[in-house]
Amino acid sequence: MASSWRKLGFVAMLLCLSCSMLIRGQDLSKHLVIENGSKLGFTGGPLAIKLAENSSGGGSTEDSHIVYNSGYRSKGRHGGTLWHGVRAEITVWNILDVQPLSSSGAYIAVINKGAGLEFIAAGIHVNPSLYNDNKVHFFTYWTSTSDYSTGCYNKDCPGFVPADGSNLYPGEPFHPPFSTYEGEQRGITIRIKKDEHTGDWSLYREDLGGPTNGMTLLGWWPATLFKYLSEHAEIIQWTGFVSHNYNETSPSMGSGHYSRELDSRAASFNDCFGFDENGYVYEESYDPDTYVPRPDCYGVSEWYVTKHAARRHFFYGGPAGCSKKK
Repeated sequence: MASSWRKLGFVAMLLCLSCSMLIRGQDLSKHLVIENGSKLGFTGGPLAIKLAENSSGGGSTEDSHIVYNSGYRSKGRHGGTLWHGVRAEITVWNILDVQPLSSSGAYIAVINKGAGLEFIAAGIHVNPSLYNDNKVHFFTYWTSTSDYSTGCYNKDCPGFVPADGSNLYPGEPFHPPFSTYEGEQRGITIRIKKDEHTGDWSLYREDLGGPTNGMTLLGWWPATLFKYLSEHAEIIQWTGFVSHNYNETSPSMGSGHYSRELDSRAASFNDCFGFDENGYVYEESYDPDTYVPRPDCYGVSEWYVTKHAARRHFFYGGPAGCSKKK
């Protein structure tokens, strides 16, 4: 196994949102990697976010790791708005084709570039090398440094503080029933929101109700973990992802069906919204950016705005077996 990320130094920055990611010879099983394209001097461009998990190490092409993302992110400051949170329902599907060095999942995140990179994420994934199984797990992640020398998944390091009475803990697996094709859709609704009194970033679960305005507090990330994110997030994000070793077949993303199949067939993020600097739901037009590096494999639908319960929502994903070459 390759040496840990902390010994590897800073990963080369990516140039564009439409690029996939190739990681060579790095053990990324313990990191959710989000990278900032502006580090290459493209200060006028959007934040280039790429995610990676798992690598067998070694440095050769055969030992490299390939990563694809599909989703939406805010453009940053909307008319002076500085984000104080993000929320969504993520439909949960039982992904059966994730090989030992691959992963597949979805998450929401709050991000601040500042002088480097700080972010918090929470969502679902299948990551055999992290859990030694192929179950769908709830996960959290944070870092406050661009070289990922701080932060971790779940409770693998000090940082995230679980709340008393939580009904879901970081790393905990989900159990059936899951969403089914052309059948009932089952999901988890979570929000990451800055506490307006303490400044900490709180994580709530909404779909099972709870004592806090119909929600359950799962825990929080203390504001003291961060420099810039302690004040606000510049960007909020909703993302589906897969990663796989060069020698493995890419796994399914979402339901394993294309985003164009839409409701009850493709995986979705529903009721997506952010919170403004006063802690209120941001009601104005989001007009978020989409990023789809391999639309032939893993797509994303348009950003739908409707009056029904899902309100702002989109579909994403695709089947396993994406070719290494476009």
